[in-house]
Amino acid sequence: MSPLVRRASYDGFAQIVLDRPDKRNALNAEMLTELVATLRECEADPAVRAIVISGSGRGFAAGADIGALASANPIELFTSGFSENWDQVAAMTKPLIAAISSYALGGGLELALICDIIVADQTALFGLPEAAIGTIPGAGGTQRLVRVVGKSMAMEMILAGRRLTAEEARRFGLVSSVTSDGQNVQDLAFEIAARIARAAPLATKIAKAAVLASFETPLSAGIQYERSLSALIAASEDRSEGMRAFAAKAQPNFTGR
Repeated sequence: MSPLVRRASYDGFAQIVLDRPDKRNALNAEMLTELVATLRECEADPAVRAIVISGSGRGFAAGADIGALASANPIELFTSGFSENWDQVAAMTKPLIAAISSYALGGGLELALICDIIVADQTALFGLPEAAIGTIPGAGGTQRLVRVVGKSMAMEMILAGRRLTAEEARRFGLVSSVTSDGQNVQDLAFEIAARIARAAPLATKIAKAAVLASFETPLSAGIQYERSLSALIAASEDRSEGMRAFAAKAQPNFTGR
């Protein structure tokens, strides 16, 4: 059986491609298992400092595999490990960048919402159409989307099936950047990944943890957490190297220690 995800390595970052174009990259259990395994490989590789996730063919991902889900009974759904795979993606400590072209629907949007940065081209559409087929988002969509676009827009997308264009998604804070005319979304994602790769890898990992904590932590506790992490990183070799390079007006050589 052909792999359902592909990995490519670049200078300082990796790309993972969802590769099931005949099914519009619909996410089934096998693809998610392969995605998690590939992400773990990237996590363990010190040469990888950021990860771009994109889709093959026409789009990012059209959602979960409805055929596979429809045939499963409640006990099979609960014990299959399918839902837990999403938690494993969310547990990755290295920065994840979703590069969206054409469609990120249902589970595809939920996967993008787990990523730390979302960029899109001008063809991109974002939506959670589950209610139209008698179900609801099951991989964090009801929780993550409202934290990004607010209650009213999240309700319209989830209850009424509204889809956001790339420009609307940027306006509501779902997307950080949209390509300009003639620009490829993969190139845009690679530019961001390359900038992350030049930063101190320990700093990006700790900063990501601090930002994510803000979604679940009261402000005062979040500031205390940030303060403790800022003090902790002062003991790192990377911080010393960064300060040395800044004073010398030189390029730092970060090692992640």
